[in-house]
Amino acid sequence: MIGKPIRKQIKALYFSLLNPEQIKKVAVARIVTPELYDIDGYPVDGGLMDLRLGAIDPGVRCHTCGGRLKECLGHPGMIELSRPVVHVKYIPIIEMCLRSFCQHCGKILLDYEKAKEYTSLKERMKKAKDGKKCPHCNNPQEKMKLEKPMLFKKGKKRLFPDEVRAMLSNVNSEDLKYLGINPDMFRPEWAILTVLLVPPVTVRPSITLESGERSEDDLTHKLGDIIRANQRLWENLNAGAPEVIIDDLWDLLQYHVTTF
Repeated sequence: MIGKPIRKQIKALYFSLLNPEQIKKVAVARIVTPELYDIDGYPVDGGLMDLRLGAIDPGVRCHTCGGRLKECLGHPGMIELSRPVVHVKYIPIIEMCLRSFCQHCGKILLDYEKAKEYTSLKERMKKAKDGKKCPHCNNPQEKMKLEKPMLFKKGKKRLFPDEVRAMLSNVNSEDLKYLGINPDMFRPEWAILTVLLVPPVTVRPSITLESGERSEDDLTHKLGDIIRANQRLWENLNAGAPEVIIDDLWDLLQYHVTTF
């Protein structure tokens, strides 16, 4: 006998950005090499087609769930970045937070009593962004500026992603609510990536051409660029390369993550 269907009403949907710890938790493999296949045509461990990320070929089982092709949905991996990079989709929120919170104590640039008077979220955001002196610690605020596409400046000094992340980490969680941000779902420093989630192979499957050669998905090619840029940056950091070289390689890594 078939029971009655259970009906449930969805009251709300929440979208959030995965924090670095969540990415490390869901990832089944650390991807460290741009190499895809060995000399025998078998996926390389720690490569972008690692069998722990899923099965896309007939007769092959996924090394994570044991499922075959059409049984395994795929599993994400991760790339640990040598230096933090900006998530291009969250630049407006990063800019808003840099301008709306004190550069010293991390509290919102609004008097708490006055903040309650601004019932409109848009008005509250505008007032906070225009703050030139912190009402809580009385420290003056240097001008924060975004030079498109993603160059942040404090006064005339360029802020690199690690410096931006340090400032955003200082933002008061309770005060985020004044700008309509739930700190349990999103902390602004998560928008500066330290770990990149690698999509499962089932999201970016390779195809076999008539010639018998494999052709990889565009996402796989782009992830290969990220890994190569990440490796070069890591090697130069360890070798104590000049700052100008490090900055150029960091910008290259940022470029590849952004275009990905």
